[in-house]
Amino acid sequence: MPGPKEASTDEINNYLRPLVDELMLLYKGITIDTYNCSGALVRAALLMVACDIPAARKTCGFTSHNSTCACYKCNRQFAHVDGTTAVNYFGLKFSEWVGRTKEENRRHANLWKNAKTLTERKRLEIENGVRWSELHRLVYFEPVRATIIDPMHNLFLGTAKRMMDIWIANNLLDDKDFVEMQEEANRMVLPVGYTTLKIKIGKKFPFMKADEWKSWCLIYSPVLLKTRLRDDLLGNWIHFVDAFFIQNKNK
Repeated sequence: MPGPKEASTDEINNYLRPLVDELMLLYKGITIDTYNCSGALVRAALLMVACDIPAARKTCGFTSHNSTCACYKCNRQFAHVDGTTAVNYFGLKFSEWVGRTKEENRRHANLWKNAKTLTERKRLEIENGVRWSELHRLVYFEPVRATIIDPMHNLFLGTAKRMMDIWIANNLLDDKDFVEMQEEANRMVLPVGYTTLKIKIGKKFPFMKADEWKSWCLIYSPVLLKTRLRDDLLGNWIHFVDAFFIQNKNK
């Protein structure tokens, strides 16, 4: 897509349309010339869309995470915190959770597409949390099931950063801890494929990239936090690290 800015919600379908045209053709199958006279029949399908949250919502036709229908997996409508635009996620009971279905989602998308005015479309967005996406033309594709937040954003740039911010805000790690952890980190030898953190631990992790958070979580943190973080918090963190390892074991 041409820059310098990402495509807006109104523009995204213009870019998806030629892609979907080709995906529809590939799903039926095309013949690729080979050394064999008959060639090879090749078919392809879109299995999932993996992006950060804003891109995932735009691409698959869902409203944003701070909208009334903030969850694209269920039908709940969320209120906002008084006096703010922030969504109030409090009170979600899984026993009362009602998931969206493929059929329902497609019906809401078609309602939005066929709406005659912007006002009507806005009302449907508030009621259903769904817009039309060109991906709905793929009859086999299920946006509710197949839209995921990719690990880089969900784990590396999301949860890991959030946990560190909480520890710092609650004085669970102090300046002395960060200085000492940096000194220890500089004596560590990392496996091939991991980014060395030469100064960022001591500076409390400024401007960290995904590969740097990966190194912190999988290599540095189990060693450096062991004598510094409270036992119950460390135990919870190690569970998170274990999940990291499972997710990365085939990469």
